[in-house]
Amino acid sequence: MATCPDCGHENIDGADQCEKCNQSLASLTKPRPATPVERTVMKDRIESLVPREPLIVGPDVPVRRVLEQFVARAVGCAVVVADHEVIGIFTERDVVDRLNVEAARLGDRPVSEFMTSPVETVGLDDRVAFALHKMDLGGYRHLPVLSEGRITGYISVRDILTHLTAAL
Repeated sequence: MATCPDCGHENIDGADQCEKCNQSLASLTKPRPATPVERTVMKDRIESLVPREPLIVGPDVPVRRVLEQFVARAVGCAVVVADHEVIGIFTERDVVDRLNVEAARLGDRPVSEFMTSPVETVGLDDRVAFALHKMDLGGYRHLPVLSEGRITGYISVRDILTHLTAAL
C-alpha cells in the first residue's frame, strides 16, 4: 500500500494519484536504488564509462577493410558515418549473423549492406540505466555516443560491466 503524504490515505501500490485527495503519488513509485550497483546504474552518466574512440568508416568502405581494422585495433564495432551523421553500426555480431562463412566472398561489398541501421545512440549526459535499457530492448552490445550530434565514442556492454564491478 502507498500512503498519501498529504492526507494519509492508504492507496493501492502503483496508483498515480491519491483516491481521497487526488494528490500525485508519482514520487512514491519512483524507484530508489537499494544497492551500490543499483545506485551506479541509476545515477552515473555515460561519460563516467569513458567511452572509447570509435572506428569510423564510410558506407562504401569494403567489409574486408573494416574487418582488418577490427583486428588491427582490437575493436568489435565500426560506426558508419555519412555527411557527419551516424547512419549505422557494423559489429562482430553482424559478421557472424550476416556474413558468416561467406565473409571471404563478400569482402569487397560495402559495409552499408551489412550494417545495423537505424542505429540507437546515447549522449554523454544520459544515465547508464538508459543505455542498459536500449541495449536490452534492441539486443545491442555496442552503442555509439554522441555529443552535440557528433560521434565522440562508443560504449559496450563490457564497459558497463567493468564499471558496475567497480561499484561492488
